[in-house]
Amino acid sequence: MALTMDMDAKKAELLLRAALLDDASNVEERFAALSAEINVDDDGDAWIALDMDLWPEDKEAREAEAIAKMLWLEIDWSMTSGTFPFAWPGIGAHTDKTTAYFKMVLEAYGRQSPDKGTK
Repeated sequence: MALTMDMDAKKAELLLRAALLDDASNVEERFAALSAEINVDDDGDAWIALDMDLWPEDKEAREAEAIAKMLWLEIDWSMTSGTFPFAWPGIGAHTDKTTAYFKMVLEAYGRQSPDKGTK
């Protein structure tokens, strides 16, 4: 019995996102990988838009490029300006641990408890 991969755009997008996570070296870059706009079409083209406040403009995404090459995709990279999830962009570049990052966020917000949307 032969196994088939059944590669489609959704699977390619998932692989590219996972590779971006591999390329990320800190919390902010992981946020960028998780929130990146990734589109793959049937013609072998891919578009990846990363938030410039989260992903350094000059940072290469070698793992994502390697996955694209294996999938025979050509990536068109772009930068967007999104809304940073917290008020202090830049502090996530100082740690690779999400817990340490969020502790810094809580300290910056004066030890507020997280608002869970309940009043």
